[in-house]
Amino acid sequence: MKRTILAAVLTLVAAAAFAADSARTTLPILDEPTLTASCAQVILDGKANYATLENVPIEQASVETILNKWDDFNIAIENVIGPVAILAEVHPDQKTRDAGQDCLVKISSFTTELFQNEKLYQRVAAVKTSTPVQERFKTDLIEAFEDSGVALPADKRKRAKEIFDRIAVLSTDFGKNIRENNTKLTFTPAEQKGLPQSYIDRTKDKDGNIVVGFDYPDFLPFMTNADNEKARERYYTEYQKRGTPKNLGILDEVTTLRKELASLYGYPSFAHYVTKRRMSETPDAVNKFLAEVKTSVDPIEKTQIEELRKLKSNTLKTPLAQTKINRWDVSYWREKLTQQKYAIDEESTRRYFPPGPATDWLLDLTSRVYGIKFEKANVPVWHEDVVYLDVKDAKSGDLIGGVYLDLYPREGKYKHAAAWPTRGGSMRTGRKPISVLVTNFDRKGLTFGEVETFFHEFGHVMHGVLSETEYNSQAGTATQRDFVEAPSQMYEEWSRRPNTLAVLAEHCKDCPKLDEKTVQAVRDAANYGKGIDYARQYLYAAFDMALAGEKPQKSLDAWKGLEGASLLGYVPGTEFPGTFAHLTGGYAAGYYGYMWSEVIGKDMVTMWGDNLLDPAVGLKFRKTILARGGEQPAKKLVETFLGRPVSSKAFFDEMKGKTK
Repeated sequence: MKRTILAAVLTLVAAAAFAADSARTTLPILDEPTLTASCAQVILDGKANYATLENVPIEQASVETILNKWDDFNIAIENVIGPVAILAEVHPDQKTRDAGQDCLVKISSFTTELFQNEKLYQRVAAVKTSTPVQERFKTDLIEAFEDSGVALPADKRKRAKEIFDRIAVLSTDFGKNIRENNTKLTFTPAEQKGLPQSYIDRTKDKDGNIVVGFDYPDFLPFMTNADNEKARERYYTEYQKRGTPKNLGILDEVTTLRKELASLYGYPSFAHYVTKRRMSETPDAVNKFLAEVKTSVDPIEKTQIEELRKLKSNTLKTPLAQTKINRWDVSYWREKLTQQKYAIDEESTRRYFPPGPATDWLLDLTSRVYGIKFEKANVPVWHEDVVYLDVKDAKSGDLIGGVYLDLYPREGKYKHAAAWPTRGGSMRTGRKPISVLVTNFDRKGLTFGEVETFFHEFGHVMHGVLSETEYNSQAGTATQRDFVEAPSQMYEEWSRRPNTLAVLAEHCKDCPKLDEKTVQAVRDAANYGKGIDYARQYLYAAFDMALAGEKPQKSLDAWKGLEGASLLGYVPGTEFPGTFAHLTGGYAAGYYGYMWSEVIGKDMVTMWGDNLLDPAVGLKFRKTILARGGEQPAKKLVETFLGRPVSSKAFFDEMKGKTK
């Protein structure tokens, strides 16, 4: 009976996947029993499928018998794992989320086992390719085999598998500890002064206190507007501990395991193991880049913090020598300074960007830039807030792919903003891509900072959906890690230029008008404090490289040393490393990639000049960067688009506040 039920369940899942291939691109919405069954079956099928490749005679190894089949089998796995990966983060039912996380750990183990298979390695290596794309795919597979330990002695290979499996479990637990933390903080009416009335009304209880958690719509407005410094300090400190003490232990274990992993390959550090596949190529190149950032940003940060300190002193009538800017002060006094300088405040910008019109505006701009169109469709979704959009070519009307938007916070949902490339495309098979955008926006409106985040993550979405790669395995954001943020860093610029902001009025007739003066004030306010922002990014990247270095410390000790040496110092009692999920995921020894990619992104924007709506440049970018995914090294893709090597001028100009 169980086998019959399981077979029926899997038939439904397969039918959903087939329907997505043949018509609209949508995801099967799996519940816990279906997800668990599908996960078990896809691993069994995957093992059976790839086992057939082991039996291909070496002399018959070819693009058709090995590479194409490999990609076909990868697609079959992605049909299940793509939906599982997103549902594990956003499904309203905790049992389904937990089952999804468990499935991802099992798939990680299966993948490591796959890439440690010597017979498969030998057959991939024997393939003779005839095109650059095929050769790149072969190279990607060979490197994945090597990085998984296929060439290691048997005992070291076994240990590498144990390490990969353990890290997969730890990474899942790390994210879950943050996502499932439902701690609430209560602030009395006396601690609410300065907060917007709409915020108070949304969060207050029957006694007049406000009760808040760690979602962005709760935390950010509080830190920006609450006059009570002690209240800000308490919220800041608790927010920096939201990973719970468990995550410090997890990160320490992951760091130790990664160091051991690198040693199995003969590398002195995990950073050496990782960067060999990146644009940077070596830890020395990364550290040189970070040193250049630090040299440039230090005097800017110092000047800006001093401005905040003087404002605090003047406002509170305290002696300047006895006035200090603390970590929990930065957002608050930065906001006061921008109000004073530019007559605008971050919270007030929400009225310009209601979520619905802001979304329509973003989609309109994207349509104009890339020559596409979005059409809403009624399809199954995991929550009533979720919106699905078909993406079509504007000229031909052909279906390109699909996008899901999950924009508002709810209990148990992923807490930040991110894009999931849930389904890669493949021109070889006619497969249509899907990307999912997840945010946690306030339903009443977006701040200008949140608008920038919206555009950033949608840049990732377009990188996935506009992919036209031959192989699914190279689709969309399957690029070098220190390049992957470049298209999204670049797309932030569309959120803040006068000619793109002007289009917003077409989608929100009742919104306050964003006249030229207001636009400039918003831009100036957003640009103020870039030194502080980049200094923080430097700190994150330096911390990451320290943990991935030759002599890593305990994570909290390393953080205390680095943050303690910075201008604003370390806040006693905080545990930021336990909240830094990037480091247990794919950004270990790679967080520098945000700024590295931003150098590239800022430079690519210059190709549009003063007209970010130029469709000719947009189409060129779509075809030379977004469409190509990981088919070529990132450096080659970028230089093809630019027609020259990358320049860092635009990046350092923005750091210094010299923006258009």
